[in-house]
Amino acid sequence: MAIDDFLLEIGCEELPPLALRTLSLALSESITALLDQSELSYQEIQHFATPRRLAVLVRELVKTQPPRQIERQGPSVKAAYDKNGTPTMACLGFARTCGVSIDQLQIKETKKGSWVYCYVQEPGRHTADLLPEIVNTALQKLPIKKPMRWGEGATSFVRPVRWVVMLWGKTLIDTEILGNRTTREIRGHRFHHPKPLLLTQPSDYAALLYTHGMVMADYEKRKKHIKKLLVEATEPVGKPIIEEDLLEEVTAMVEWPVALLGQFKAEFLELPPAVLITTMKVHQRCFSVVGPEGKLRPFFVVISNIVSKNPQTVVQGNERVINARLADASFFYDNDLNHSLESRLPLLKGVVFQQELGNMADKAERLARLTGHIAKELGEEVALAKRAGLLAKGDLVSEMVKEFPTLQGVMGSVYAKHHQEPKAICVAIQEHYYPRFSGDILPSTTLACCIALADRLDILIGILGIHKVPTGDKDPFALRRAALGILRILIEKKLPLDLLSLLKAAYKNYTITLPNTTVIDQSFDFIMERLRAMYSEKGVSASVFAAVFAARPTKPWDFDLRIQAVQQFQSLPEADALTAANKRVMNLLKKETPKKPTPINEALFESDAERRLNHMIRTQEKTVHELCEKSDYQRALTTLSTLKEPIDSFFDDVMVMVENPQIRNNRIALLTALRKLFIRVADISLLS
Repeated sequence: MAIDDFLLEIGCEELPPLALRTLSLALSESITALLDQSELSYQEIQHFATPRRLAVLVRELVKTQPPRQIERQGPSVKAAYDKNGTPTMACLGFARTCGVSIDQLQIKETKKGSWVYCYVQEPGRHTADLLPEIVNTALQKLPIKKPMRWGEGATSFVRPVRWVVMLWGKTLIDTEILGNRTTREIRGHRFHHPKPLLLTQPSDYAALLYTHGMVMADYEKRKKHIKKLLVEATEPVGKPIIEEDLLEEVTAMVEWPVALLGQFKAEFLELPPAVLITTMKVHQRCFSVVGPEGKLRPFFVVISNIVSKNPQTVVQGNERVINARLADASFFYDNDLNHSLESRLPLLKGVVFQQELGNMADKAERLARLTGHIAKELGEEVALAKRAGLLAKGDLVSEMVKEFPTLQGVMGSVYAKHHQEPKAICVAIQEHYYPRFSGDILPSTTLACCIALADRLDILIGILGIHKVPTGDKDPFALRRAALGILRILIEKKLPLDLLSLLKAAYKNYTITLPNTTVIDQSFDFIMERLRAMYSEKGVSASVFAAVFAARPTKPWDFDLRIQAVQQFQSLPEADALTAANKRVMNLLKKETPKKPTPINEALFESDAERRLNHMIRTQEKTVHELCEKSDYQRALTTLSTLKEPIDSFFDDVMVMVENPQIRNNRIALLTALRKLFIRVADISLLS
């Protein structure tokens, strides 16, 4: 099979650093999907991304599509043949159009009747003819929030496009992409090698840019190289603090990374570490340095995009800016220390929480009440919890948090400690924002968990209460993240709290009338959908989730224990038979359920199988009840597995749907009791 490599490079003005990796992955994934749709096979696809380019290299791409069998629909059978079965002119014309004989036509039954069909072999198109269409479609699908237009044309892209390379083997695919005629000339580093480089074949792409253009085109390799540079640069003085988000941003800002070690005034080490780290990170994209004992040292590393002839000048410039920024931060910090969090609470009235839901002062009051309610449920000190909830948002009006919003909670904790608030409150103020993102740490104390839950419950009830439901990828209030945070805290911290009760408390906590009267149920369903997705990501099957969900547990931790129990139950030798039996029971109960519950009458039993099953149910009821009360669902299901034999005997020896209504209803009542026993844990019938 004829194969060749294909390269696409889109050369741009500097791309947004925070979007670069997303755009690169999206372009690669889109081209992959389109090649697959076109039935064009290949060995592998690599993607490259730098501030000035997005590129995709497809290795060993076939030169033509495989031939395809095309189904063509012709006239209806009534129109294609006369009463004698002779082909009509319509039928003959269809066969002629398809290039087949009458004998090769087929009749196919559809919902709309019988029709004549033919199947013709269509030769595959040349890959070179398909590539321009594939590339244009892939570019149109990129997630560009704010496209730019440039020049006089109507073309738009994330940034102005300056060149486009499309090479198919050693052949140039001559076409126009994003207003640019394709070329085989790639560009090196803007400053170190501004002249074009002639690319002979796609496989030379990354090496040519590296050796002659001073560009490290591979995003992941560049990122790994930067980490190595950071370690090497700081080796004489300590080790770098490498935050993933900063590393990603810096990787997206440079094509030829160079690490430079700088120093700031030691007097600024009196500032809280978070202030130092954030100031250098936000304003200069610099990495902080810690010593062997883990304390910050008065050094930083900046990743430059050029090999300077005078690197010390670059370092001094960064030192000058960072010292000035740290002086500003020191000024903000000193001013903030003069005001306690409590004294700042009135200022929260000037901060809008949400236009229809009031201001942050209102929210602080709600947090105090709801945190106290949750603390009481968990046996925590209510007064302490209320105060922690009241002060939790006080730092939002501090100068430091206005300058660096990411320090919310951190500065609140620092200021609370300075004004001698209890340690538990200081910790809770900082940690109530945890988890901040997927996989983040959870609050370390129960008090912090109380505020974290109250904060998220409040926003869920409030935003859904005014009918602002997230749609698609739009979730401006981060409700999905809030829901996942609630679930992770309740499950991983093993808090025995009822989610429905918490939502009701959060709803009653609002002093305004929320227009959405079904907000409690809607919020519960919203969170449970997140729970379904969470378990799906962990590999829990949909049937296991459905089985537990059918039991309607409203405590997430309890829900998780049931999930574990059902998964363990599936490994038991009796599992398949019990699942099938429960399915059979469920189907029978659907067909025949008395309007009024019928008590079991042992006098109506006609067989030993009925008596034995009834005895076993009665014997196990107390044990299963006690185990479920202790949330020991694994032992409960293991206990219920002993019912396999009596259940099998019952279905082998007993006819449930007999004509005698008394006996029939009595047997239905027996099966109802059996189902109630299993549903204490989960609906096992849904595992089939």
